[in-house]
Amino acid sequence: MKKKLILISIIAFLFTACDKDKPITTDITINFTHTVDSFDLITNSMIYTNDAVEHYDVQTLKYFISNITLHDDLGYTVLKDIHFIDISDESTFSFTYDNLPNNNYYAISYTMGLDTIKNISNAYINEDFHATMFWPDMMGGGYHYMKLEGDFNDSLSGYATHTGGTMGMDYSFNHLDNISLTIDDDLGDVYININMEINNWYNSPNQIEFSSYGMGIMGDMQMQMDIQKNGITDVFSVTIDK
Repeated sequence: MKKKLILISIIAFLFTACDKDKPITTDITINFTHTVDSFDLITNSMIYTNDAVEHYDVQTLKYFISNITLHDDLGYTVLKDIHFIDISDESTFSFTYDNLPNNNYYAISYTMGLDTIKNISNAYINEDFHATMFWPDMMGGGYHYMKLEGDFNDSLSGYATHTGGTMGMDYSFNHLDNISLTIDDDLGDVYININMEINNWYNSPNQIEFSSYGMGIMGDMQMQMDIQKNGITDVFSVTIDK
Protein backbone atom coordinates (compact mmCIF):
# COMPACT_ATOMS: atom_id res chain seq x y z
CA MET A 1 0.00 0.00 0.00
CA LYS A 2 2.84 2.34 0.91
CA LYS A 3 4.52 1.64 -2.43
CA LYS A 4 1.28 2.50 -4.25
CA LEU A 5 1.03 5.82 -2.45
CA ILE A 6 4.61 6.66 -3.38
CA LEU A 7 3.95 5.75 -7.01
CA ILE A 8 0.81 7.92 -7.11
CA SER A 9 2.75 10.83 -5.60
CA ILE A 10 5.48 10.50 -8.21
CA ILE A 11 2.96 10.45 -11.06
CA ALA A 12 1.16 13.49 -9.64
CA PHE A 13 4.46 15.33 -9.33
CA LEU A 14 5.37 14.55 -12.94
CA PHE A 15 2.03 15.82 -14.23
CA THR A 16 2.39 19.01 -12.17
CA ALA A 17 5.91 19.55 -13.49
CA CYS A 18 4.69 19.06 -17.07
CA ASP A 19 1.91 21.61 -16.53
CA LYS A 20 4.41 24.16 -15.26
CA ASP A 21 6.68 23.59 -18.22
CA LYS A 22 3.82 23.88 -20.72
CA PRO A 23 3.75 27.44 -22.18
CA ILE A 24 0.59 29.49 -21.81
CA THR A 25 -0.51 30.54 -25.27
CA THR A 26 -1.82 34.01 -26.09
CA ASP A 27 -4.74 34.49 -28.48
CA ILE A 28 -5.33 37.95 -29.93
CA THR A 29 -8.78 39.12 -31.00
CA ILE A 30 -9.17 42.05 -33.40
CA ASN A 31 -12.45 43.91 -32.87
CA PHE A 32 -13.91 46.38 -35.38
CA THR A 33 -15.97 49.13 -33.79
CA HIS A 34 -17.85 52.13 -35.20
CA THR A 35 -18.61 55.51 -33.69
CA VAL A 36 -20.07 58.87 -34.66
CA ASP A 37 -18.67 61.79 -32.67
CA SER A 38 -17.16 59.24 -30.25
CA PHE A 39 -20.50 57.55 -29.48
CA ASP A 40 -21.32 54.01 -30.58
CA LEU A 41 -23.04 53.91 -33.95
CA ILE A 42 -26.83 53.66 -33.92
CA THR A 43 -28.20 52.65 -37.30
CA ASN A 44 -31.36 53.84 -39.05
CA SER A 45 -31.72 56.98 -36.93
CA MET A 46 -31.28 60.45 -38.42
CA ILE A 47 -29.42 61.80 -35.40
CA TYR A 48 -26.05 62.68 -36.91
CA THR A 49 -24.75 65.93 -38.41
CA ASN A 50 -21.67 66.51 -40.57
CA ASP A 51 -19.67 69.74 -40.77
CA ALA A 52 -21.83 70.85 -43.70
CA VAL A 53 -24.76 70.83 -41.23
CA GLU A 54 -26.50 68.02 -43.06
CA HIS A 55 -28.44 65.61 -40.87
CA TYR A 56 -27.98 61.96 -41.79
CA ASP A 57 -28.41 58.37 -40.73
CA VAL A 58 -26.40 55.22 -41.42
CA GLN A 59 -28.30 52.30 -42.88
CA THR A 60 -25.54 50.29 -44.55
CA LEU A 61 -21.85 49.91 -43.78
CA LYS A 62 -19.77 47.25 -45.50
CA TYR A 63 -16.02 47.44 -45.98
CA PHE A 64 -12.68 45.64 -46.22
CA ILE A 65 -9.71 45.88 -43.89
CA SER A 66 -6.72 43.97 -45.27
CA ASN A 67 -3.03 43.28 -44.61
CA ILE A 68 -3.61 43.32 -40.83
CA THR A 69 -0.09 43.03 -39.39
CA LEU A 70 1.69 43.28 -36.03
CA HIS A 71 5.24 44.65 -36.10
CA ASP A 72 8.06 43.74 -33.70
CA ASP A 73 11.79 44.45 -33.47
CA LEU A 74 12.68 41.40 -35.54
CA GLY A 75 9.97 41.45 -38.18
CA TYR A 76 6.19 41.13 -38.36
CA THR A 77 3.25 38.76 -37.97
CA VAL A 78 0.40 38.88 -40.49
CA LEU A 79 -2.82 38.34 -38.55
CA LYS A 80 -5.14 38.24 -41.58
CA ASP A 81 -4.92 39.06 -45.29
CA ILE A 82 -8.51 40.24 -45.78
CA HIS A 83 -11.39 40.81 -43.38
CA PHE A 84 -14.88 41.90 -44.49
CA ILE A 85 -17.08 43.82 -42.06
CA ASP A 86 -20.84 44.24 -42.42
CA ILE A 87 -22.70 46.07 -39.64
CA SER A 88 -25.78 43.93 -40.28
CA ASP A 89 -23.80 40.80 -39.31
CA GLU A 90 -22.21 40.76 -35.85
CA SER A 91 -20.13 37.70 -36.71
CA THR A 92 -17.99 39.97 -38.92
CA PHE A 93 -17.13 42.37 -36.07
CA SER A 94 -14.07 40.41 -34.96
CA PHE A 95 -11.64 37.58 -35.64
CA THR A 96 -9.10 35.76 -33.47
CA TYR A 97 -5.50 34.87 -34.21
CA ASP A 98 -4.40 31.92 -32.08
CA ASN A 99 -1.04 31.40 -30.40
CA LEU A 100 0.58 34.77 -30.99
CA PRO A 101 4.36 34.40 -30.56
CA ASN A 102 6.01 35.95 -27.52
CA ASN A 103 7.48 39.29 -28.56
CA ASN A 104 7.51 43.03 -28.07
CA TYR A 105 5.10 44.49 -30.60
CA TYR A 106 5.41 48.21 -31.30
CA ALA A 107 2.87 48.79 -34.10
CA ILE A 108 -0.14 47.43 -35.92
CA SER A 109 -0.76 48.24 -39.58
CA TYR A 110 -3.72 47.61 -41.86
CA THR A 111 -5.07 48.70 -45.23
CA MET A 112 -8.45 50.33 -45.70
CA GLY A 113 -9.84 48.60 -48.76
CA LEU A 114 -7.87 46.35 -51.10
CA ASP A 115 -4.56 47.31 -52.68
CA THR A 116 -3.83 46.66 -56.36
CA ILE A 117 -2.42 43.20 -55.62
CA LYS A 118 -5.69 42.05 -54.02
CA ASN A 119 -8.22 44.18 -55.90
CA ILE A 120 -8.76 42.02 -58.97
CA SER A 121 -12.11 41.31 -60.63
CA ASN A 122 -13.60 37.94 -59.63
CA ALA A 123 -10.69 37.17 -57.30
CA TYR A 124 -13.19 36.34 -54.53
CA ILE A 125 -16.04 34.93 -56.58
CA ASN A 126 -16.64 32.17 -54.03
CA GLU A 127 -16.88 34.56 -51.07
CA ASP A 128 -20.24 35.75 -49.71
CA PHE A 129 -19.28 39.39 -50.27
CA HIS A 130 -18.53 38.98 -53.98
CA ALA A 131 -22.00 39.82 -55.32
CA THR A 132 -22.53 42.88 -53.16
CA MET A 133 -19.02 44.35 -53.31
CA PHE A 134 -17.87 43.90 -56.92
CA TRP A 135 -16.82 47.08 -58.77
CA PRO A 136 -17.91 47.47 -62.44
CA ASP A 137 -15.21 46.62 -64.98
CA MET A 138 -15.99 49.78 -66.96
CA MET A 139 -14.91 51.78 -63.86
CA GLY A 140 -11.73 49.81 -63.28
CA GLY A 141 -12.96 46.47 -61.95
CA GLY A 142 -12.14 44.76 -58.68
CA TYR A 143 -14.22 45.42 -55.58
CA HIS A 144 -15.63 48.28 -53.54
CA TYR A 145 -13.50 49.22 -50.57
CA MET A 146 -16.56 50.45 -48.68
CA LYS A 147 -20.30 50.95 -49.01
CA LEU A 148 -21.57 53.54 -46.53
CA GLU A 149 -25.19 54.45 -47.23
CA GLY A 150 -28.18 56.21 -45.70
CA ASP A 151 -30.47 59.20 -45.99
CA PHE A 152 -29.76 62.87 -45.31
CA ASN A 153 -32.01 65.76 -44.33
CA ASP A 154 -35.14 63.72 -45.10
CA SER A 155 -36.09 60.18 -46.04
CA LEU A 156 -36.31 61.17 -49.72
CA SER A 157 -32.65 62.16 -50.12
CA GLY A 158 -30.12 59.35 -50.07
CA TYR A 159 -26.32 59.26 -50.06
CA ALA A 160 -24.02 56.43 -51.10
CA THR A 161 -20.35 56.68 -50.12
CA HIS A 162 -19.04 53.96 -52.41
CA THR A 163 -15.25 53.96 -52.47
CA GLY A 164 -13.05 51.85 -54.73
CA GLY A 165 -10.53 51.85 -57.53
CA THR A 166 -12.17 54.42 -59.80
CA MET A 167 -10.79 54.12 -63.34
CA GLY A 168 -8.20 51.64 -62.11
CA MET A 169 -6.59 54.07 -59.64
CA ASP A 170 -5.68 52.82 -56.17
CA TYR A 171 -7.51 54.78 -53.45
CA SER A 172 -6.90 52.26 -50.70
CA PHE A 173 -4.57 53.44 -47.95
CA ASN A 174 -2.35 51.92 -45.29
CA HIS A 175 -2.67 52.94 -41.66
CA LEU A 176 -0.04 52.33 -38.97
CA ASP A 177 -0.70 52.83 -35.27
CA ASN A 178 2.02 52.74 -32.63
CA ILE A 179 1.25 50.38 -29.76
CA SER A 180 3.06 48.93 -26.77
CA LEU A 181 2.31 45.23 -26.44
CA THR A 182 4.58 42.68 -24.82
CA ILE A 183 3.41 39.10 -25.24
CA ASP A 184 4.74 36.59 -22.71
CA ASP A 185 3.48 33.43 -21.04
CA ASP A 186 1.81 35.40 -18.23
CA LEU A 187 -0.17 37.98 -20.21
CA GLY A 188 -3.25 36.02 -21.24
CA ASP A 189 -5.50 36.88 -24.15
CA VAL A 190 -5.40 40.33 -25.79
CA TYR A 191 -8.03 42.42 -27.59
CA ILE A 192 -7.14 45.12 -30.11
CA ASN A 193 -9.96 47.45 -31.16
CA ILE A 194 -9.82 49.16 -34.55
CA ASN A 195 -12.41 51.95 -34.53
CA MET A 196 -13.92 53.80 -37.47
CA GLU A 197 -15.10 57.34 -36.64
CA ILE A 198 -17.72 57.67 -39.37
CA ASN A 199 -18.28 61.43 -39.28
CA ASN A 200 -14.60 62.02 -40.05
CA TRP A 201 -15.01 60.61 -43.55
CA TYR A 202 -16.80 63.88 -44.36
CA ASN A 203 -15.13 66.56 -42.26
CA SER A 204 -11.34 67.00 -42.44
CA PRO A 205 -9.30 68.10 -44.27
CA ASN A 206 -12.02 68.08 -46.93
CA GLN A 207 -15.56 69.09 -46.01
CA ILE A 208 -17.82 66.85 -48.08
CA GLU A 209 -21.51 67.51 -48.60
CA PHE A 210 -23.94 64.74 -49.40
CA SER A 211 -25.82 67.21 -51.59
CA SER A 212 -22.73 67.46 -53.83
CA TYR A 213 -22.75 63.74 -54.63
CA GLY A 214 -24.98 64.16 -57.67
CA MET A 215 -25.46 60.76 -59.29
CA GLY A 216 -22.89 59.17 -56.97
CA ILE A 217 -19.14 59.19 -56.49
CA MET A 218 -18.06 55.89 -58.02
CA GLY A 219 -16.88 57.65 -61.17
CA ASP A 220 -15.69 60.82 -59.43
CA MET A 221 -11.90 60.59 -59.02
CA GLN A 222 -11.64 63.90 -57.13
CA MET A 223 -14.26 62.82 -54.60
CA GLN A 224 -12.53 59.46 -54.16
CA MET A 225 -9.28 61.30 -53.52
CA ASP A 226 -10.90 63.70 -51.02
CA ILE A 227 -12.49 60.88 -49.04
CA GLN A 228 -9.21 58.96 -49.09
CA LYS A 229 -7.41 61.98 -47.59
CA ASN A 230 -10.05 62.28 -44.89
CA GLY A 231 -9.70 58.60 -44.13
CA ILE A 232 -5.94 58.86 -43.80
CA THR A 233 -6.25 61.85 -41.46
CA ASP A 234 -8.36 60.65 -38.55
CA VAL A 235 -11.04 58.07 -39.38
CA PHE A 236 -9.27 55.12 -37.71
CA SER A 237 -7.84 54.66 -34.23
CA VAL A 238 -6.62 51.74 -32.11
CA THR A 239 -6.98 50.76 -28.46
CA ILE A 240 -5.83 47.64 -26.59
CA ASP A 241 -7.58 45.66 -23.85
CA LYS A 242 -5.58 43.09 -21.89
